Amino acid sequence: MDNQQHKIGSNEYAVQVHGVIKSFGSGDAKTVALKGVDFDARQGELLMIVGPSGCGKTTLLSVIAGTLAFDAGKVNVFGNPLHAMSKSETTLFRGKNIGFIFQQFNLIPTLSCVENVSVPLLINGATRAAAEKKATEVLEVVGLKGRENERPTNLSGGQQQRVAIARSLVHEPRLIICDEPTSALDKDNGAKIMELLREIARAPDRCVIVVSHDNRIYHFADRMTEMEDGKVQRVHETYKPVNFKDQ
Repeated sequence: MDNQQHKIGSNEYAVQVHGVIKSFGSGDAKTVALKGVDFDARQGELLMIVGPSGCGKTTLLSVIAGTLAFDAGKVNVFGNPLHAMSKSETTLFRGKNIGFIFQQFNLIPTLSCVENVSVPLLINGATRAAAEKKATEVLEVVGLKGRENERPTNLSGGQQQRVAIARSLVHEPRLIICDEPTSALDKDNGAKIMELLREIARAPDRCVIVVSHDNRIYHFADRMTEMEDGKVQRVHETYKPVNFKDQ
């Protein structure tokens, strides 16, 4: 892989992973989910991680996001060594630099759209007034002007996903991590979401990483990383159809 040709922490990269091992359980029940993974994601790109179910994609995503400790290896995010950070340092770094878009949206049904989007800013110490002002601006960017005070249950699936994207962007993170962001959407809404994510990824100091089984959206990727059996098997420098069959 080409990340081995550069020093860990190179400014060109948003994410660099080297030799990461992650296991679950112990003894006879031990399962090794990541088997010495080497991986990189560049600034200004939308990178997709694909592969059969159970190959380690979501585990790798969680390691990169700093939400899952790993057994060995190194992980750098914009030159910051997650492997050398304390738990509290990792939490603080994640809150300021990483945004998450989940498969099931994870919106709070009792809160309005603007209140849902405000949550990351409130966690980072913003006042409610400042948080809601910024949230309103970001909701307009994702095409939801006028829906700020709606509850998520009154929105379509595509609109709910746009609220989730607004929430992931409101604190201006440099890394956006998406776990199956289109699997609950129809083809048209999925394409709209991916077009928005690709536009977001174009910022030179930002990166979007998408884990997906949805082959309808693979062509949106700048590069594709294929995983299989806990390892990165291939990296396509431009989009190419993949031939594996999901299990």
